[in-house]
This record gives sequence, structure tokens and C-alpha cells, in this order.
Amino acid sequence: MSKSTATLTSSIQVQHLPGARFGALIEGLEPAHLSQADKAAIWDAYKERHGLICFDFGHLLTADELHALTAVFGENEFAPGLINGLGKAIPEGEEDLSIEDQVARIRSTGRDPYMAYIGNLNPETLDAKPVDRKFFGEWEWHTDMSYVEVPPTFSLLHARVVPDDGGDTGFCSQVMAARALSSERRQQLRGLRIKHDSTYGSSGILRPGMTAPPSPVEALGYAHPALRMVPSTDEEALFLGRPTNAYVMGMALDESETLLDALWAHATQPQFCYRHQWKVGQVVVWDNRMMLHMRYPFDETKARLMWRTQTKGEAVIAAA
Repeated sequence: MSKSTATLTSSIQVQHLPGARFGALIEGLEPAHLSQADKAAIWDAYKERHGLICFDFGHLLTADELHALTAVFGENEFAPGLINGLGKAIPEGEEDLSIEDQVARIRSTGRDPYMAYIGNLNPETLDAKPVDRKFFGEWEWHTDMSYVEVPPTFSLLHARVVPDDGGDTGFCSQVMAARALSSERRQQLRGLRIKHDSTYGSSGILRPGMTAPPSPVEALGYAHPALRMVPSTDEEALFLGRPTNAYVMGMALDESETLLDALWAHATQPQFCYRHQWKVGQVVVWDNRMMLHMRYPFDETKARLMWRTQTKGEAVIAAA
């Protein structure tokens, strides 16, 4: 992909993401004025660069601009932790509460049901807010909301406030990891399903309303194929979810953990990974079908605030 070919029909500039074997860097985009040529160039970059794009705007976006950019990749999905069953246990007495009623209740408070605010600052005032100390630690490798039957496809993270050191985000191509599997391992994974735990967030903090399970066998979460197809690129990808409370369905627990340890060691090898150092105003977009991501720790005296959106997903298709 060259800058000259990327700009033939669009005003945006597309380059390889510096320091990475995958990913694209896009500059010059105006999310409030997206053309069809812009959208086509973005999708070309997505397909050529393994499903990771960094948009460098140099300024903060409005909520409408971020939602407009999200719409390039699909239909907006609700933010996790707001709607019952989407990263949130169903409270007693709300078993029959419709999604429409929940959305109306959320909007009545002035909250955007499609926007997640991730940080140790109040998103409105930017005043410091109390958070669990685990928030500042390392967040494990994971795929967003893979504990539900139909996980979101794309996630977008918009840097509002970032520390001057730490808090970077790691990305790991699971398409590359799948390509590097031995034929014996690939054959072993055919037909296997891995449970993706919903009990804990990637920071290690127990989700609201959840109870720690006695073992991964009893953990709550959906079981997905270990190898999945990515229909938009016709590629295979490893689909591991997250390490905590993962379980290979039908196996003895010790056998499951031995296999999962080997898969995680393979999936997160340095040659498949990229560490992103944030700049305020950037938006990074990734395809959860193709990518794992994690967050590096940062100092408790520092501030970090991200806006996050995501798109509705599709049924997970097992690799043939």
C-alpha cells in the first residue's frame, strides 16, 4: 500500500503503521464529512493490514463524529455494562425489562447508551474519580465481549487524556497466529470450543452483579470455536477470548489448562504483536475477530480517559 495509490480517489493519507507488521495509519480524515471514496479507502486499508487502523486527527472528536466513524464499520452496539446481559448481570426484578425500556431509562439520565467511558476521570468534568487499584495494573489479553453469543465485531477507542508514560495498548494478530499453527495443532483444534468467561473484566475486576466461580468449568460465559472464520477477509483466526477462567469444553480441567497455556504462548508471540503508544485525539479501530488486545500499566498518579464505541457482531463461524 503506497501513499500515492491510497489518495487517488480520497483526500486521506494511508500508510503502514510505524513499527508494526500489520495495521494502517490514516490521516486527513474528516469524520463529519465522510465520502464514499473515504470509506472505500478505509476498508481497503482494513483488508490489507489485518484489521487494525489508527486514525490520527490531532484533536478531540465530538460524540457525533466518533459515532459517524463507528458507522463506517457497522451498526452501533450498546456499550458494555449498561444493558442487562451485555457485560452486566440481570438484577432481580428486571428479568422482563425490555431493551427499549432500558435504553429509555439510560437516556433519561443524559447518558449515551452507545458510548463507554474508560478511565479514572469523570468524563464530563475531567475531575479525578475513585477507581479500583487494579485499574492501573496490566489488563490481560482479551477480545471485547466475547463472553456473549454474538460479540461485537469492531471496537473503537478514542484517546481523550493519556499519561505521558505507560497505559499503552498491545494488539496481537490472531490471523497471523492461526497461519503459524502446525498442521497437528490445527487438526487438534478443529471442532473444539473454548468458554469465554464473563465473570471478570480484563483488568481483573469482578463485573457488577457477578460471583467468582469455584473453577473455570463452572464459570459463566459462551463457548466459541477455537478457530473461526473472518468472512470479510475469508481468513482463519484463533479465537481464545481471555485467559481468566477459560475452559476447553468437554476436557478434564488439567488437560484444558495445559492446552490453553500452549495456545496463549503461541498466540501472543512478539512477531504477531504491536504496542501502541497513544496520542491525544487518536482513534484506534480493530476487528475483534482478528485481534487480541491488552493494556499496559501506568502510574496511579496519572490520568487516562478513553471513549469507546463498538459495532454489532455476527454469529461466530467455525473454521472448516
